[in-house]
Amino acid sequence: MVILDLSIVNVALPSIQSSLGFSSADLQWVVNAYAITFAGFLMLGGRAADHFGQRRTFTAALFLFAIASLAGGLAPDRSTLVGARAVQGFSCAVMAACSLAIITSSFPPGPRLNRAIALWAAMNGLGGAAGTLFGGIITQTASWRWVLLINPPIGIAAALIAYRVVGERARRDRRSFDLAGAITLTVGQIVLVYGVVKAGTNGWSAPIALGPILGGIGLLVLFGVIEARLASAPLIPFKELTKELQNANTIVLLFSAALFPMWYLSSLYLQQVLGLSPLHTGLTFLPMALCIMLVASRAGRLVSRFGVRAVLGGGLTMMAAGLLLFTKIAAGGSAIAYVLIPGLLTAAGIALSIVPSTIAATQGAKEGQAGLASGLVNTSRQIGGGLGIAVLITLATQHSSHLIGIGQPVPQALTNGFRLAYLIGAGLCVAAAALTFATVPRAATAVGHANGRWRMATGVLVVVGAFVAIDFADGNSHGAPIGAYVEGDTYSFHSAPGLHPPVARAHVLPADLGTLAAGYIFLANFYEITSPPIIGQSGPLILDGRLAPVWFRPVPEDVVASNLSLQTYAGKPALGWWQGVITKVGTTTSGEDVIVDQHYRQIARLRGRDGWIITPHELLVRGGVAWVTANKNIPMNLSRYGGAYNGALIDSAVQEYDLKTGRLLYTWEALKHIRLSESYATLPTNGFPWDAYHVNSIQLTRGGKFVVSMRNTWAAYQVDAASGAIDWTLGGKRSSLRFGPKAAFQWQHDVALEPGGVVTMFDDHCCQITGGGTYVSPTGSSRALRLKLDFSAHTATLYQQLSHGSHFDADYMGSTELLPGGGAFVGWGSQPFFSEFSSTGKLLLDVVLPRPDLSYRTTLEPWVGLPLQPPAGAALTRAGKTTVYASWNGATEVASWQVLAAAPSGPERVVARSPKLGFETAMAVSGAYAAFKVRALGAGGKALGTSAPFAASG
Repeated sequence: MVILDLSIVNVALPSIQSSLGFSSADLQWVVNAYAITFAGFLMLGGRAADHFGQRRTFTAALFLFAIASLAGGLAPDRSTLVGARAVQGFSCAVMAACSLAIITSSFPPGPRLNRAIALWAAMNGLGGAAGTLFGGIITQTASWRWVLLINPPIGIAAALIAYRVVGERARRDRRSFDLAGAITLTVGQIVLVYGVVKAGTNGWSAPIALGPILGGIGLLVLFGVIEARLASAPLIPFKELTKELQNANTIVLLFSAALFPMWYLSSLYLQQVLGLSPLHTGLTFLPMALCIMLVASRAGRLVSRFGVRAVLGGGLTMMAAGLLLFTKIAAGGSAIAYVLIPGLLTAAGIALSIVPSTIAATQGAKEGQAGLASGLVNTSRQIGGGLGIAVLITLATQHSSHLIGIGQPVPQALTNGFRLAYLIGAGLCVAAAALTFATVPRAATAVGHANGRWRMATGVLVVVGAFVAIDFADGNSHGAPIGAYVEGDTYSFHSAPGLHPPVARAHVLPADLGTLAAGYIFLANFYEITSPPIIGQSGPLILDGRLAPVWFRPVPEDVVASNLSLQTYAGKPALGWWQGVITKVGTTTSGEDVIVDQHYRQIARLRGRDGWIITPHELLVRGGVAWVTANKNIPMNLSRYGGAYNGALIDSAVQEYDLKTGRLLYTWEALKHIRLSESYATLPTNGFPWDAYHVNSIQLTRGGKFVVSMRNTWAAYQVDAASGAIDWTLGGKRSSLRFGPKAAFQWQHDVALEPGGVVTMFDDHCCQITGGGTYVSPTGSSRALRLKLDFSAHTATLYQQLSHGSHFDADYMGSTELLPGGGAFVGWGSQPFFSEFSSTGKLLLDVVLPRPDLSYRTTLEPWVGLPLQPPAGAALTRAGKTTVYASWNGATEVASWQVLAAAPSGPERVVARSPKLGFETAMAVSGAYAAFKVRALGAGGKALGTSAPFAASG
């Protein structure tokens, strides 16, 4: 429970923030309150066990832990939860110190004690990984509160068992308790750890960090003076500490500074770069935890056979080698190759390091000082781990932020930062190994042959070599391209074999299709990036009223497409869409807008300038210019908002580009006009950029103004383009209008003003991302929303809402389009549905795409497509019967098809005909012909185009 509770709450932080209304700056104290009191009271807990009795102290700590967990799980507000976490940390510090003291006092030095310490270390290793695993399971299946509420029954049961089986041991010498030493040590550690925690977010030179660090060091120096010169019964009798105990604690401090960051770095890499969910991250760690358990359970026997020096040195060598293998990580690929394989080697090294180092640190303790020795080794472990996390994460973050600032894509920048931290961690393990071989004596009583230590060394080298061979044999384990697809529920066409759009199926379809609004359905086949592969190719797609493809243009597999829209260029209709790369955590790393005319010829291809990246959210063509949404990653000190002092921000912008030249004409930056404190998005505590705004729609309105939506501030803004000033704000923390009942929205998309003071939008009402396709539970169902705005009364009231059910939640994306006659066409964003509603709110049409496919927006538009390339045809002969297939990608005016062929000695004539039947029309042909052509006819029978000749295939 002690180690598990250090990590289990991390997974639930976004849910806790949403539930109790934590600011990003305050949220970190849910973790820090525990970590600071845990580290601060370890030594005092160990001495309390020696002074008051191990059983009494241990059971009291378990009961206190259970009560604190219950209070935290039922916490009605922020302060109660933070206070409960602080009490949890205190109780766990006492439990940790007592548990090791109980073990070292219960067994005499030798094999039995070694095996007991091995089992204790195995449980420690399991707890670290189990926290992430169980935290993910509980948070995703129940509630964040159960992360804490599972503890009380376990704690009470453990306390009752401990009271029955643990013997009472206390110091026989009842001299006065060293109160002055206890206060200066405990307060000094708490203040020092507080300073280290603040240094990780505010910087080492920041007064809020440097002051506590210097103050903590000063208190610890004062503690040393008290212990050495003033205390009659010192809490830590420095004169009685052996050289072996001091060396062992130094070794523990060094490798713990690499061990703790390894779990943290790997978790960030798996979630922020590879896009794994917290649950999948925990499952990746599970084999590593089991490896620690397995190896640690046998490490005691190895120590008995080969001695502390050989086993500890071998374990640290394996840790160093494993961390060096971690430096092979890449910005995409397999978690097995990049984390699990090196992680197993590192885990084995951890087990072979914790057990002998703990034995070395405790076996020299005098009678009555078991708690002191266990407190020291636990303190060394926690202080080393805390310093390691603070320093290594700071260096990794600083390096990543620098690379982001010079334009390196976020995944690669984060990967390079993590790689640097792994490399430093490996160096710390090498230093610990060198200290081990230099200061730890060879065991004089080791069991086995004289050359046993060489056998141990050979075994370590063989294991390291095997893992290195496996890791390098795997090669570069880069993942499949983002647009890699499978032909599951997709179309396949004989006449267009290169096209594989997904099949859209109607769940609700009226008997009379004439009751539906006229137009073609515009979408772009996208997918839930964390659940590859996409079904069918990604690309802009137009469907007819029967859901048959009309036009489809697959994009290359190294990109995905999104947001197909109807535009007007030079007075004629045109199409526009976005294509680019989006990471598994939703970050756009590259993108461009493509615009084509009615003949599907390219008009323009726009890319961002001056470090800006065009995002998939909006494209508006007006005359010879295009208005787009864009993002830029910039390094920034985010400590005042609860983030890292050397962090990074995703700034959002509305931009105008010249279509012919691609020149950037205008930029309106959110950062210059909207306070960062208005964001509802959780801040990362490392170099991962904070997506504070997330611009996702633009509407150009009269008078040189535009309306822009920012998802992560829960607000829409009307902006004067010339001055950049915000005229009014709808929603968020600084709304200009008050909301009526059921009118408030969250995480919205596609905001647009209608005549008469009505605004439409898609109200996702969901969700803060927690990583890898998982989100905080929504506070309401997603809906198409219309609000009535009254600027004189400063109110926004509910005008109309359309839903897909009370438990239908779109995590992101979505669109609402008003139709002539008062109906609405709704795209449900991350849910693979789109729907048409009547003016009364009746569901007329409901269509689903194959999962994980989806479409950012889905709209109903008029369109006339006139492709310049000729129709396509194919013929297939089976069992003596020939079928001819005809299609014309993008042609909307085709009403029927003819098949043309000529007998060996006759003229070309029509040998088959058929009305157009979907994207591809099949026509049976009687007789044998050497070649065929297909001809497309319009509604009046006029020939529109004829294919090139083609022969039948078998």
